[in-house]
Amino acid sequence: MTLPTGAEQIDVPRGPEEAPGTRLRVPFARTAIALVAGLALLGFLIYHADVDAIHDRMDELRWYGPLVLVPWVVIACLDARGWRCTLPPDAARRVPFHSLVLVRMAGEAVNSLTPTAAVGGEPVKAHLLRAWGVSGSDSLASIVIAKTALTVTQSLFVVVGIAALLYRMGEQALALAWGLLLLLVTAGFAIALVRIQRGSPASVVWRWLHRLAPRAKFIARLEETVAAIDLRLADFYRREGDAFWRAGLWHFAGWLFGVTEVALIMSLIGAPVTWLDALIIEALSQPIRAAAIVVPGGLGTQEVGGVALCTFLGMAESDAATLWLLKRGRELAFDGLGLLYLTRRSARRRRQG
Repeated sequence: MTLPTGAEQIDVPRGPEEAPGTRLRVPFARTAIALVAGLALLGFLIYHADVDAIHDRMDELRWYGPLVLVPWVVIACLDARGWRCTLPPDAARRVPFHSLVLVRMAGEAVNSLTPTAAVGGEPVKAHLLRAWGVSGSDSLASIVIAKTALTVTQSLFVVVGIAALLYRMGEQALALAWGLLLLLVTAGFAIALVRIQRGSPASVVWRWLHRLAPRAKFIARLEETVAAIDLRLADFYRREGDAFWRAGLWHFAGWLFGVTEVALIMSLIGAPVTWLDALIIEALSQPIRAAAIVVPGGLGTQEVGGVALCTFLGMAESDAATLWLLKRGRELAFDGLGLLYLTRRSARRRRQG
């Protein structure tokens, strides 16, 4: 392997583990294996839940099928509104709202379709915002802040779901006790995240990377951008702290509106559930999705975990499988739209360049 060191180069012996392309092949192989395993799980789930029963439930949709997409359109707009709160005011005014929705959709599509722990699409969002003159540091800082608000409100939503489950099981006192305890934990988690971001986290990461690869020119070039990100983070929490709470409210509204999706789908397939059960399903499916990040999009694992949760609540397996297959179909539809937007924006930039 050849490493640049100023004007000269040093040849370093390459062990068999560093053969050309090995590092690329290993992640690809892991992704392929994960996808195959996910597809196998999905196929097993459909077979076990009874293909004919699922087909019958799908037939209940008839011409109302497109309505399944409506709640997610609202959720996408709510989350984009939350993200908009974290952008600098002048940048927020320059970016049309519908474009912000599509940019976020493109980034989330990359997050969903790649095993990158839901962070691979964040640079994509920052890159797309450059079309409206938003600097990389402002974009990345806003993404970090919005991701924090999203994560905190997701944790709060899960707490609500746990309390709702305990209430449903007749444990009202336990629901109140656990709800209060987990709320305190969530508050501590939020405070810790904000304090970390006020402590120049990007610079800390940059220094760590610079120590690992002191001669890497790419890392050296990031120094100014990293400093600008930290400056924006500190400035945001010092001057625009109320915008963080506004962003959180928009994101929490998005999580709550996901309950509408569950209730609507179950109603359309002729197996209605109570709003309490819809809340429990949507809230407790969040940790299931988080645990399934090893497979792109949580394929198969998300559906199996979701069906297990639904059957625990007393739902028929075929009804639960239909719900999660429709949620997967909705996800693929919006991921496709996001990737289409990303492709068109990329092609336009190439023509302009």
